[in-house]
Amino acid sequence: MKFPFTEDTLGKKLEAGTGISVDCLTCKRNAVLDVAALVKHLGPDHGAMYWDLIKVIYCHECRRAGREDRNLQFTNHAATPNKRKGWTPCP
Repeated sequence: MKFPFTEDTLGKKLEAGTGISVDCLTCKRNAVLDVAALVKHLGPDHGAMYWDLIKVIYCHECRRAGREDRNLQFTNHAATPNKRKGWTPCP
């Protein structure tokens, strides 16, 4: 494990086993994003920060209804202990 630990790209998020969910602040819908599918579609070097994701992700329902479709909030999800593969944050 390299320090400082950063997950600023989708590839690093996939490697760490963490996730991302997105909430539409307009229509209150939410979804858990498939990080592996994002890596496959956008590439492992694509940014995983808000300003990187807001360019490619939008709310389908709001777009269809003609409302603001990029009023989104992203949430990072930590790796659960059973997904850490033996790694612990503190010895």
